[in-house]
Amino acid sequence: MSIQKYNCVTPENAVNPKYTPNPADRKIQVYYTDKNQVIIVGVADNNFIHWLSVTKMDDLATNRAIFTEITANEPKLYGHLYLAVEKTKYSYEKVEGMYSAELRQAEMIVPHYEETKKLCKMREMRGKYIEILRCYLDMLSVTTGDARADYDQYKVLIKLIKSENYLRLSDNDTVRKLYQQLEARCFRIYQDYMTEARGGA
Repeated sequence: MSIQKYNCVTPENAVNPKYTPNPADRKIQVYYTDKNQVIIVGVADNNFIHWLSVTKMDDLATNRAIFTEITANEPKLYGHLYLAVEKTKYSYEKVEGMYSAELRQAEMIVPHYEETKKLCKMREMRGKYIEILRCYLDMLSVTTGDARADYDQYKVLIKLIKSENYLRLSDNDTVRKLYQQLEARCFRIYQDYMTEARGGA
């Protein structure tokens, strides 16, 4: 059967871009779930996808065929991640909170996952990093009411926190929850800054 059976971007949820996505912007983003599965997304550009599938992480044959389909053929349909993911058991919010990486080969999926798990353990420092994460959260909880000043004060820390998004894959529940809180706090600070910046433009 055609590998297309795995694609959740279908005629029912497809959209028609008002422009032609640039082929140079295409990439494959792999999302790691917590159930030994991966969500493989063929990204067309910042606005559209052309592939979304859910497979077992270690099903190399299927994943290799999917990577080949995505890279060797022109997109047949375009869609949005939030629409395509509705055809899976995962919610859009859940997927947005998953750790993901841009990969070029299906053979990289399992090794990358294992390496990221090891990176998490090294960063966790046997639980000692939890206090640092809590310290970050305390710092970001102190605001002045001036959104621009707050963002300027914390933008380096926000950049650091974003660079550690692999902690979404941590086996430590406390680490994962603290990191989720930090991401939410960083997002709020940035959103407040952008709202004020647009209002003052």
